[in-house]
Amino acid sequence: MIVRSTWVAVGLLALVLIGACSSSESPKTERLARAPFKGLTEKNIRVGTTDLLVVVDDTESERSQGLRGRRHLGGYDGMLFEYPSSTTATFTMSTVPVGLDVGFYDAQGKPVDRLAMTPCSGSEFDCPSYRSRRPFRYALETLPGDLPRGALRLRG
Repeated sequence: MIVRSTWVAVGLLALVLIGACSSSESPKTERLARAPFKGLTEKNIRVGTTDLLVVVDDTESERSQGLRGRRHLGGYDGMLFEYPSSTTATFTMSTVPVGLDVGFYDAQGKPVDRLAMTPCSGSEFDCPSYRSRRPFRYALETLPGDLPRGALRLRG
């Protein structure tokens, strides 16, 4: 009788575990970012066939700050700028001490442009502005040479 009860308990446990593993919920892809980007969120995305972990700037003040004053990405693959709708916003490298590549993507994630941006220690008025050739919804900044080619796909 004890053996039969044990096997019943093992069987029930297996069913519970199988149900938990086959849940239709997808893993959470957006969470609070770690230092040095506390207060922002991080997100898993894919560009082409490359999975990336990025910091997200999705408010006007976050987008305005961007990577100013930062020499590294703190273990992240890039910074994703999300806009509420298509835009023709310009980017400047004012007080950004390292070069960056930027890819621009429409609302469906299709690439619309990409640029290499050079560091500039001056003010926004002294530094060049960078603009996509076409309106975009997302912009992804990475260190030079790290921007994958292909469409942007937000995970989750």
